[in-house]
Amino acid sequence: MARVTPLALLGHRSGPLRVYQWLWLLTCTLGALAVVVPRVVAQPIVFHTTAQTRFDARQYAGLYNTDGTPSRDFAIAIDDASHALQQRFFAQRELRFGLPDFRIIYAPQVPGDVQITGIGSTPAEATQLADAGAEELARQIQAAGGREILRNLLNWEYTQIFRVEPPTDAFAARLRTIIEVQAFPLSRVVETTERRLALDDLPLAEQGYLARALESRADLWRFEINTRNATLDAICKTAAVSDAGARANGLHSCAATDPAATAELAAHDAAVVRLQAIDGALGYLVRERSLVFAPDAPGPVYRVAATTPTAPVDRQIPLLVLLATLAGLVLGAAGIAVDRSSGVTTKARELWAFRALIGNMVLRDLRVRYHGSALGYLWTQLAPLLLMLVFWLVFSVFLRSDVAMFPVFLLAGLLPWNFCGEAVSAGARSVIDNAALVKKVYFPREVLPLAAVLSALLNFVLSLPMLLLIMAVVQYLYPPLRAAGRITNLSWTILYLPVLMGVQTILMTGIALGLSALAVRARDTVHLIGIGVQFWFFLTPVVYALDSVGGQAAQLLRWFNPMASLIEFYREVLYGSAVASGQVPTPAFPAVDSMLRVFLVALAVLAAGYWFFRRQSGSFGERL
Repeated sequence: MARVTPLALLGHRSGPLRVYQWLWLLTCTLGALAVVVPRVVAQPIVFHTTAQTRFDARQYAGLYNTDGTPSRDFAIAIDDASHALQQRFFAQRELRFGLPDFRIIYAPQVPGDVQITGIGSTPAEATQLADAGAEELARQIQAAGGREILRNLLNWEYTQIFRVEPPTDAFAARLRTIIEVQAFPLSRVVETTERRLALDDLPLAEQGYLARALESRADLWRFEINTRNATLDAICKTAAVSDAGARANGLHSCAATDPAATAELAAHDAAVVRLQAIDGALGYLVRERSLVFAPDAPGPVYRVAATTPTAPVDRQIPLLVLLATLAGLVLGAAGIAVDRSSGVTTKARELWAFRALIGNMVLRDLRVRYHGSALGYLWTQLAPLLLMLVFWLVFSVFLRSDVAMFPVFLLAGLLPWNFCGEAVSAGARSVIDNAALVKKVYFPREVLPLAAVLSALLNFVLSLPMLLLIMAVVQYLYPPLRAAGRITNLSWTILYLPVLMGVQTILMTGIALGLSALAVRARDTVHLIGIGVQFWFFLTPVVYALDSVGGQAAQLLRWFNPMASLIEFYREVLYGSAVASGQVPTPAFPAVDSMLRVFLVALAVLAAGYWFFRRQSGSFGERL
């Protein structure tokens, strides 16, 4: 017997494809391209090259666990290197660091060897980034040892102060200045000791580590000073004043009347004094001991410089577009197969015939929601603003968050979540709340949960202007953006919002269909929904960044909670990845594989919810 393929079987059963089925294939193909193409085409032309940081793994044994894997100290050194580079580029008003075409990737190899990949828009940029990353990691590895050496020196000098002994040399005097102005915060406080230790007691290599620790701390003070300067300029409106004397007079006049400016100026001046103390000690080591950092010199820690790349990385745009097209065609063919076996198109036509009823129910929900209120539809703008203010108060005053531009970070996740919560809660009650209508009038029962979801979607859309307004205001007032000469951080990635809203609507419709049928069968479902939504809220990164969870837990949330991924996508196109206060997030498109995964999950939830709804809808009249 001849083997029959699925496509041939479809044609055999129902004949050639009909017009609406061709349209469905076209829609699926265009939908797949809409999900994939923006990210693929937005890929910048980049160049890759690698440098290396090598070190004596026996001398730096603390960087590895007993099984040879990198330890927490190793991760801290890499984080410190990345942070220092980000601050350095930011001080140069280079805000691209971290973007796909201007970033550094650290990849530990065998113990004692780390590969650093520089990714830039030109061969020179890629080489510069790889070399800078390798140099900074070498500096941070040495600085980690230098901090412990400095602590021991400060302990002895503190003991000498307690004994009212004069400093024994010029460097000891500078150490006392560091102690006096608290210029070098340490994880453990400075304390007295009986162990005498001076600079001349240290081997030359350890003196170098000490210099690296001072360099690292000096970079942090400079960054703090620059950030506070930007904040003062924003408070006192002195950004346009070029004369240093006039600016200083303006800041002091402002501080005399503004408590916020007073506190900021005092912190700025304290940071300047502390930087001077660090620079004094570091200058002595460089001037008197010639302890200049030479990253390429052979030693316990050194850098292997990168070679200049000759060709850009292949973006494979034609292949990715072809794969997206094929995925859309496969999805369309699967839809046609389901349609021919279960009559989905017939149901879709029936729902389309009742589109006026759906529209009237959506508008009715909107009118009922704001009926009798003095502000009416203005609540679509005020409600998200007030809710954002509540969360902002909690996480800025009581549970302080260090996320940059926190109101934007919060609202970018809060509004999509409100859409989810309203759609789930209203969708679950949709059939029960309209029991009288169900028992008296014929119409497709799917209209009820669908109208509930579309009502929540409309409320979400109406709240978007307030989101954009808050984004513009917060970004305009954000000092690091002002210091970089930018007004806002809005990006054209915002045009990807309709795609995300479409995927979330599919997901919400599937959940609403399933829960509404379950609520008719088991009325306790309605009472459990509120608790379930609250639990779901805390499993979704609305008020926190999923990266802060980290590890396997974050990966499990991404895979088993589609709303976690969707909130990340919304935040990525509107805000960017979460960064610490003082840094600038950069919006981007979601990863193609992650987006396709969530899209397929949404379709699976819709199919499962609709299947369950169809099985239960025949008994709605009896159960209601």
